[in-house]
Amino acid sequence: MKILLINFTDAGGGAAMAALRLVISLNEHGFYARLGVQEKQSANPYVITLPKKKHCLAFKIARKVKSVTGEVFARITKRLPHPFAFRTTNGIFHTTNFHSETDVNWINNSDFDIVNLHWISGVICNKDIAKIKKPIVWTMHDSWPCCGAEHHPNVLEKDIRWRKGYFRKNKPKTTKGIDLCRKVWKQKKKYLGNKNILFTAPSNWEHDVLKSSALFGHCECKVIPNIIDHSVFYPKDKLAVKKLFSIPDDKIILGFGAAYDIDNPKSMKGSYYLLEALSKLKNPEKYFLVIFGPAGESFTSKVSIQFFASGYISNPNILACLYSACDCVINPSLIENLPTTCLESICCGVPVVAFDVGGTSDIVVHKQTGYLATPYKAEELTEGVEWCIENQAGLSKNCIEKSVRDFDEEKAISAYLDLFSKLVMPLVKE
Repeated sequence: MKILLINFTDAGGGAAMAALRLVISLNEHGFYARLGVQEKQSANPYVITLPKKKHCLAFKIARKVKSVTGEVFARITKRLPHPFAFRTTNGIFHTTNFHSETDVNWINNSDFDIVNLHWISGVICNKDIAKIKKPIVWTMHDSWPCCGAEHHPNVLEKDIRWRKGYFRKNKPKTTKGIDLCRKVWKQKKKYLGNKNILFTAPSNWEHDVLKSSALFGHCECKVIPNIIDHSVFYPKDKLAVKKLFSIPDDKIILGFGAAYDIDNPKSMKGSYYLLEALSKLKNPEKYFLVIFGPAGESFTSKVSIQFFASGYISNPNILACLYSACDCVINPSLIENLPTTCLESICCGVPVVAFDVGGTSDIVVHKQTGYLATPYKAEELTEGVEWCIENQAGLSKNCIEKSVRDFDEEKAISAYLDLFSKLVMPLVKE
């Protein structure tokens, strides 16, 4: 059995890390698997760059003309806003994925038995997915497959179109201009509505989102958590790590992991709520914040306690060390699937304080492996931090036990292989 995983890239985000860990684990278990990407960033031998479509000269010229005229139009509309342009107050990430460059014929003519889609925006469009002749498993790293253009249900504005369908009459008043979400949803329904796709969801919440969706509620979906490398993410010597990174050993160390967009006050990563929670800490001089990722001055200038920003970290071993230096990790995200930050944190024995949103509760069990705050009450994040520090020893033990019990690599691989085998067996019989 040969498996082709497809993701935009092999580094830089939660989906990329999950797909890379899965392809490595499949090969370590004796299976032939490759991760096909549009942008290869690692030197991993299991990662390949997907072949691009071959276009005729006329197509290339037309695309160039369209690109130039598009740039001119964009400059004009920037100065004179287009009345029909898509506008929304929903801060959740949006993509259309109307076009792609991946050569579907190469996929169909290859000797891969299974195609496992991951984050596919910009890699392979809906129309091309419909052309794939091999069995498809789609791993949902967010809710984009069953929503419109948005990557998660618009819970912040109580938009339930992903459940009912995207129609003119139920467009939110906060959406102006062309209803891009409806346009994307209609395209998915046209090309994929009758396509036989089997889904996997890393969290129970994401499973429920798909099963209650108008688009793919009829499809089979199995909950399989993302694979975590326990040989990397485990508790390290706190004092040694603090000394290595010049982190104070006489303060309570808080962690905040976000790779992007934390300078935006409406960021889905919840930086606004983090700043508010930190400002409410009693005796703030006792605390020190470690930021996993880049942080601009517009964010750091508002941090009310001492801090250290690591910048982007590509090495998981360094990341695991930084987790181990922390006494508590804060994840104030406004919506999540199965948050990688929370999972990596508990594997390192560090409790997590987070809003009770999405699939976070699959990892953070209230007052057992951390603290779940009511969305979106910053004061409860503060209470959670103080409670976790007071109960740290017991929480750390619980975190490690849960990470081993519920996020075991062997169980996850076994579940994937059972799924793949179910799809391959009918082909073998034929």
